[in-house]
Amino acid sequence: MLNRPPKRCVNIDWLEVYVLESNDRFPCNADYYRRQGYLVKEREYGTRVYKEMFEIVDEQNNPLIEIRRNPASGSSEFQGLSEMSSHIRLPNWMLYQGKPIDFLRDFLLKHDYIFKRIYRIDICYDFEYFDSGDQPARFARRYLEGKFRKINQCHLTAHGFDSWNGCDYNSLSWGSPSSMVSTKLYNKTLELKEAKNDKPWIKTAWMLAGLIDNPCSMTKLDTKGKLYNPEIWRVEFSMKSEADGWIVYEMQNRKKVRKQAIPHKLEMFDSPDKVWARFQNLAYHYFHFKHVEYIGGRKGLCAEALNVVHSDVEKKPQRKDRCRDKMLFKFDENLEFAQLIAAPPSSPKRTKDDILRRRLLEYKLHHPMEDIRKACDVLLKSIDGLEKLRFIPLGDETERLAMQLALSRKIEGDKRYFFEIIAEIKALLANDKLL
Repeated sequence: MLNRPPKRCVNIDWLEVYVLESNDRFPCNADYYRRQGYLVKEREYGTRVYKEMFEIVDEQNNPLIEIRRNPASGSSEFQGLSEMSSHIRLPNWMLYQGKPIDFLRDFLLKHDYIFKRIYRIDICYDFEYFDSGDQPARFARRYLEGKFRKINQCHLTAHGFDSWNGCDYNSLSWGSPSSMVSTKLYNKTLELKEAKNDKPWIKTAWMLAGLIDNPCSMTKLDTKGKLYNPEIWRVEFSMKSEADGWIVYEMQNRKKVRKQAIPHKLEMFDSPDKVWARFQNLAYHYFHFKHVEYIGGRKGLCAEALNVVHSDVEKKPQRKDRCRDKMLFKFDENLEFAQLIAAPPSSPKRTKDDILRRRLLEYKLHHPMEDIRKACDVLLKSIDGLEKLRFIPLGDETERLAMQLALSRKIEGDKRYFFEIIAEIKALLANDKLL
């Protein structure tokens, strides 16, 4: 019978979403949030993809929201982005405060952002021992010695120390940089000791889960009442923007039966129980190990057994799918296991009307309406009457529609002359404010 800790220390450790700004609130820059009464800390330079980057902070200067916007068209990653594109991320400490998903959703709703997809979300589980009783450091060492083999994710990176007594590994990661899901097993206690910035919110989460008793000294009493420093390890899954949905399966007679598809949305992570369920789904597929077994003079000899058999036994590795599972986690009973699926690449739709409206709103912020109207009068007079007639359709259509078509044609044909002002004319004509 496997021992299960009273409370799972499972958390979201990274949360970043890709959104679009609404036409009515564009541009949602640092000045916009200052007008809304927020405290904003703006960085003088942007990122490789976005020209603007700033944080919304509280009164103690703690970051609450990080926003990147205004994509640079010259960026190699600009493809698929639009003028409305933004990335919004919650700082790490906010992810350990109550209900981070609810906080983010309320923020997006308040400022009319259009949610497109989860750009990146990391789910982590912190523990001292696997449910099977294995010590993580020993398991990592035995895995690299060839005692076990992993199912899925063949790209492996290992970090550790080479001493006279052998190699000690403190971090294993699987998956390539372009993988939809990457997996890590690492010594979180060691990472916190070596980190430049302390993360007391993680230590508090450990204390609430019973992994430590004192978050300052990082100590705990064992079953005999002796004080010691537990070594906390972490299994972490990082899901990238390619994730499109979850295919849920039923386990029936050891066969996977397709049941339903669930969109990869924030609703799947908005409670601790859901986060733990998602962790189990990921661990079932991406943290699955097998005992290394060989085919020799006897059927199905395991690696340990080969140490005591005669030397004339020929060692031939058994296929991984035919080897025994290495039990590490105890999954919940009656859990419907779900597999993450990828989405085909797609570009956001960019209609001409949306682009014109955004440019119009931005132009209005820097020019008084009287100047705009004067410029409109000049441009309206410059439109050739014969050109307008070319666009007057047969039937009951009005001349106003013909003028709108002519203006649209000018925008497509020659963008050197007052692009924003022409957009102003088009919007005003549509609202019957001119003519």
